Amino acid sequence: MKKLAILNLVLVLSLMLGSVAFAQGEVGADANGYFSGGTKNISADVLYENLNDGDDSNNPYIIDVRSQEDHEKGYIPGAVWMDAKAMFTEDNLAKLPTDQQIVVYCYTGQTASQVVSALNMLGFDAYNLGFGFGSWTMNAEAGSKWFDETKAGNDFPTTTDPTIMPAIAYPPATPLADTTQAAANAYFSNGVKTIAASDLFDNLSDGDSSNDPTIVSVRSQEDYNKGHIPGATWLDVKTMFGQDGLVTIDPEKPVVVYCYTGQTASQVTSALNALGYDASNLLFGMQAWTMDDDVRVRFFNPDTHSFGFPFEGTAAGGEAAAEEATTEEATTEEAAEPVTMPETGGMPIPVEGVLVGFGALTAAAGVYLRRRKAA
Repeated sequence: MKKLAILNLVLVLSLMLGSVAFAQGEVGADANGYFSGGTKNISADVLYENLNDGDDSNNPYIIDVRSQEDHEKGYIPGAVWMDAKAMFTEDNLAKLPTDQQIVVYCYTGQTASQVVSALNMLGFDAYNLGFGFGSWTMNAEAGSKWFDETKAGNDFPTTTDPTIMPAIAYPPATPLADTTQAAANAYFSNGVKTIAASDLFDNLSDGDSSNDPTIVSVRSQEDYNKGHIPGATWLDVKTMFGQDGLVTIDPEKPVVVYCYTGQTASQVTSALNALGYDASNLLFGMQAWTMDDDVRVRFFNPDTHSFGFPFEGTAAGGEAAAEEATTEEATTEEAAEPVTMPETGGMPIPVEGVLVGFGALTAAAGVYLRRRKAA
């Protein structure tokens, strides 16, 4: 009987480890439902062509989540302003169309990306504007900001050594609420979470490893292997919210997620927070961590990623004179992710962790049984 009881315990524990997504209820299921299909982004030139094709019936509903002051200075024609902190109340969500595509933009893509993943988890067909308003116009008088590597770029060390996680499967975090809407509202009402590259570097270099966050790269496997932040593990965006996807993330530790320039990681960040993790997006992504083009791979280039399209607002009349203006340093937002979601892949650490953990449990049960028999 005791032997059977121990084997049953091992079986129950293994099933618990293999059911993380299900333990996180509606929020986990909605996150997996969205991310399994890849993140949604749209480039400024594609949006401009859509708005000017002579067919208003296919125009998206456009939301500007920058400051209201900057929205009034300049905005994409037809865009409405909404406060990201209040967007996920039931009343404000009821104002959004359910039968029309939605495009959300901020300064350079990160806050909008966090909003977009939450909207998609709620069933809306929402897209982030790649590189934000800075891709539409770089007119500083219109409140435009963009990544400036001379101000926000760093040359911190990277490594090609893979990070091997301990053979342990962490239990899932507890979502902020039972429903996705309530969990999203609980997170966004306090503002989105980001961390500057310099602050992360200082944390990792303070000589106290006990306060180090779990660092997750969601770039492609190939680019992870080219170089990554020391200590960073890799997770596949398309599978990380499914069964076993988050078992390597300790729910008791802070989490920092990074990608190329911030957008994909931002989408992941808001979902993790809704699920109860203390996650922050690395502001500006890998392009802010290293100047090595072979390692950062993709980064904002104003010559190719900004189009100078016309806008509306109080600064619209002076657009030509302001095109040469330099941006102020972005302190609260953000850099943009490549418009096309990069292929993700990497070391299947989560699955191996579960298998190793299961093996350890089985071995422990065997030792116990042999000792009981010998006694």
